[in-house]
Amino acid sequence: MNRESPRQPRSTSPLWMIRFAITDLRSRISALKVFLACLILGVTLVAATASLYRVIEQSLLADTRALLGGDVELDTSEPLPDEVLEWIRATGNISLVREFDTIVSGSGGDGFFRAEILVPDALYPLYGELELVPDESLQDLTARKQGQWGAIIDPLLAERLGQSVGDQIEIGAATFRISGLIEKQPDRSLNANWRGLPIMISEPAVEATGLIRPGSRVDYEYRVQTEQNLDTWLELFEQAFPDARWEITTFAERSERISERLDQIATALILIAFTTLFIGGLGVANSIHAYLDEKLGTIATLQTLGLRRKPLVGIYLLQIGILGSLAGLVGGGIGLGLSALAIGVAGDAFALTGPDGAGGWLSLWITPLLLSWLFAVLTAYVFALPALARALAAAPAGLFRGQVQAAPNEPRSWRIASYLLLAVYIGATLLLLPSPHLGFLFLLAVIGLWGLLEGLIKGLRRGAKALENGGFADRRFARRLALANLHRPDSPLRATLLSLGTALTLVVACTLMVTTLMRALETTIPEESPALILYEVFPDQMEPLRTELEALDSSSRVELLPMVRSRLATINQRPIAEVLADNAEARREAMGDEYKLSYLSGNPEALELVEGNWWTSPAPEGEPAYMAMEDREAYQLGLGVGDQLTFTAQDKSINVEIRAIYRQKGLQTRFWFEGILQEGALDDLISLYVGAVYQSDEAAKESQQWLAQNIPNVITLRTADWLETAGDLLNKAAAGLAAVASVSLLASLLVLSSVVSVSRRRQLYEANLLHCLGARHGAIRQSMLLETGLLTVLATVFATGLGALIALPVADLALKLPAGDLWWVGALVAGVVSSLALLGGLLPTLKAMRLNPAVLLRDS
Repeated sequence: MNRESPRQPRSTSPLWMIRFAITDLRSRISALKVFLACLILGVTLVAATASLYRVIEQSLLADTRALLGGDVELDTSEPLPDEVLEWIRATGNISLVREFDTIVSGSGGDGFFRAEILVPDALYPLYGELELVPDESLQDLTARKQGQWGAIIDPLLAERLGQSVGDQIEIGAATFRISGLIEKQPDRSLNANWRGLPIMISEPAVEATGLIRPGSRVDYEYRVQTEQNLDTWLELFEQAFPDARWEITTFAERSERISERLDQIATALILIAFTTLFIGGLGVANSIHAYLDEKLGTIATLQTLGLRRKPLVGIYLLQIGILGSLAGLVGGGIGLGLSALAIGVAGDAFALTGPDGAGGWLSLWITPLLLSWLFAVLTAYVFALPALARALAAAPAGLFRGQVQAAPNEPRSWRIASYLLLAVYIGATLLLLPSPHLGFLFLLAVIGLWGLLEGLIKGLRRGAKALENGGFADRRFARRLALANLHRPDSPLRATLLSLGTALTLVVACTLMVTTLMRALETTIPEESPALILYEVFPDQMEPLRTELEALDSSSRVELLPMVRSRLATINQRPIAEVLADNAEARREAMGDEYKLSYLSGNPEALELVEGNWWTSPAPEGEPAYMAMEDREAYQLGLGVGDQLTFTAQDKSINVEIRAIYRQKGLQTRFWFEGILQEGALDDLISLYVGAVYQSDEAAKESQQWLAQNIPNVITLRTADWLETAGDLLNKAAAGLAAVASVSLLASLLVLSSVVSVSRRRQLYEANLLHCLGARHGAIRQSMLLETGLLTVLATVFATGLGALIALPVADLALKLPAGDLWWVGALVAGVVSSLALLGGLLPTLKAMRLNPAVLLRDS
């Protein structure tokens, strides 16, 4: 006994186990290429999305005051009263930026682009720095020199205009000199590209443009800088001015809203990444199963030679850990590299700069890499443990019979360990998601999907068995064999539907979304949308505008709608402040919001009723007018048909009763009215019109040029330009979705190849055994093709149904675009991809059947 005791620890020492595990892996590492590839793909997406989210979040929220421009922002359509300004100045600093939209063109007048004119005061900006090129003060660059005012413009606008510093641009009735470019603007809105690119001019230069006249839309954005606690400041401000009708936003509220939106978007992307990692886990399970099948003899031999179970378990657990760690580090590194590349490309547009110091690097880069490694190892163990348990439970006595077989089921202790590890995996995922609430809903959806899938698989197996035993397969050897392959215990049905079906679902959903948007853009012109959109048309300009535009193109049709900007005062005879007394933020938002009111006038907006009915009668005297309200605004305030509201506009009250709820038709909507009233209810308040011009695009260019020269205050927007911009953004979004879906599909194809590799040996052995017993190779090939065809149909139907279930409600509810008739596009994509994938896996098996059956039987 004493002689054996010194040698015993060597066979169980950690160092010996590591050496053996590595040596054993090196001998058959090629068999685990799918294992590594599946994990690397999934981890790459997880690392890229997680790190990109962290960088953007910390960069955007590092100084939200600069993003907002102050501690508090007051947005109004008219100057604040003097007593309000005096109160604010007594509590801190205040800066004003006047903003209004217009159309600008280069000196040649060929291109017209919507721009946002900014008129900042001397204190601007309160936070952050305004970086200009050349590096001179704002006052010097916007000053009048050599008879022309200076204008500082956005570099992208200069590029679109084909102009540079020193050139001239037309703003309204005045010609400006481009004196500089806006290199960095601290309070630049993230949606500025939609409203218009910024141009900064001085206060005295505004009069020269001729764009401002009584009734013109001008936004007054006041930014406040204070040392007081913001909650205290807001409370005191509301006490001093309880009837304030201004939109008030604090930097904390803006930070919370940005963070919430980022969390929602990031959670959706990370969940897609984890779905891909889950699909990769199926490949891990299949790959490790095939690998351990080859190692069954080795495992039994080691046990026969006296290696105890504990070190044997440790060896193969070490192998899984080594492979998971390698895949996690490689995939995490690739993902972080892609994230850094994306930040480098988009960083200038959003002025993104990560935090400095070791802490910033640890938070933004090292932590995501470690988390990627952790989830790769967890995924490897979660999906490999069942196969490992069955392999280690194999009876060594099989060596004496010439064949060692894995146990049919894993031992109870291993099953409990697998469930515990799965619970840890799910808990870690939910804990690390930016929005655990969405993650939990996703988990419930996955559980429901699994339940549905298991029911579907059981139903299909029963159906296949019933067809086999019925008359469908009588005297049809190929049919009977194909049906038997579907319902027997080791059928690839579950793995195929889980892996290929899930990935195809993502592909179908992305395809339907992108196709819906592309169709909306392509069909909007010329059948449904106008060539020109008009804003800020005054009543005295309506007749000359109609006459001249019809003279430019006799087929022109001009539709003008009144627009009255109002504020909500009461709901069912209760002041809005009282109705929302318990929610300060919602109260300030509702009291500060402007509601755009108009008439139906033939319904050029193609508004669709959700509740109630339209009317035909005009507004009655002395009674509330009928009103239809936009669905989002109504439901946000909990309003419905029958509620009574009071709006105020130009110090007058408008009493209405909600008779209908409508929704606006996505991309075809141009003005986004919040309320439609009976004819006559707004007549005394109309001072501005908006309109649509239906004509050819060539005529629209001439019309736009004439309006810029003769009625410069009218803001025009060519639908073709807007669609081009929207198309560019859509193409970028589609490319991103396609990249994510492609990675997921690639992971699924790897999983499918692992399924094929696991079943190929069985298929070849059975096929050649049947051939030796008299079955023709043609019949066997026919059965394989029939089985593949059935799996293709099942995967296509599954992915099409689930993908449409995801995409169609989103298109209908969020984008408000019809997409139900496009289901066939998703079905076509799913069918083509699944056919190529499954046939690609079958072809090597069919090719191998051409070899000598005796050789295949001996090798098998």
